[in-house]
Amino acid sequence: MERVDRFRSVEGIELHYSEWGDGSAPPVVCVHGLSRVGRDFDPIARRLAGTYRVLCPDLPGRGLSEWCDPAAYTDEALTELVVGFCDALGLESVRWIGTSMGGGLGTALAGGPLADRITHLVVNDISPDPIHDADEDALARINEYVPQPPTVDTVTELEAYYREIYGPRFSEMTDAEWRRFTVTAARRTDDGRIAPAYDPRIIEALGETNGSEADPWAVWEGITADVCIVRGIDSGILPQQPFERMLDLQPDAETITVDCGHAPALNTDEQIEPIVEFFAG
Repeated sequence: MERVDRFRSVEGIELHYSEWGDGSAPPVVCVHGLSRVGRDFDPIARRLAGTYRVLCPDLPGRGLSEWCDPAAYTDEALTELVVGFCDALGLESVRWIGTSMGGGLGTALAGGPLADRITHLVVNDISPDPIHDADEDALARINEYVPQPPTVDTVTELEAYYREIYGPRFSEMTDAEWRRFTVTAARRTDDGRIAPAYDPRIIEALGETNGSEADPWAVWEGITADVCIVRGIDSGILPQQPFERMLDLQPDAETITVDCGHAPALNTDEQIEPIVEFFAG
């Protein structure tokens, strides 16, 4: 099944998204992590495309989507933007896959403004309140590398950087997958060099609130969609204690555990097939 690149203006921001499958099929929305891109979902999107319309957006400031004022990068702004994206595409019933930050957005939406539209929620390696639940070392690492992306001379050097940053923690990927991971998340700088494809200012919005947000654990408990939690066994972003609390509050949730850190790449049959079965239920 072929992938199609599309662009849509939402809330005055141009979003890029990959679309797979028949446009009349039931939709699946896949949302990436903090500094990543929608193309990270290529392996699972390709598998789902025979049954579903799979939509993988680049959030603002990432990939080929528009860079914005950092106010557009807050969780609150992104939540509103995704609702607008679903409205613009006429998505009335949605299956959701979210990796890391994308899982957090899915939680907020399934327990809030899209509660009547998200039927199945896959949360990949994040708790409802990661700022307070994640290991301090894991958060410190994110705060160190995200605001200072390297600028290098070649794509090969960028791939080496990605392997160094993500390789020890991600689930295993082939050489071809690392190349796709790199090429789909690379950009040329003004002087013709290579850098990761995101706005370094996205970190400014990490954990920012306006003081009016609901208790994230209450939101999690109130989700009525079918829930599946994917977790890396050695994850610093979803340690064992908050993982167990998630299950206590959503006792019917399905689980997929992967022998890795943060985060499972959703790129192997062992990770993909349980999600296919979950969506079919």
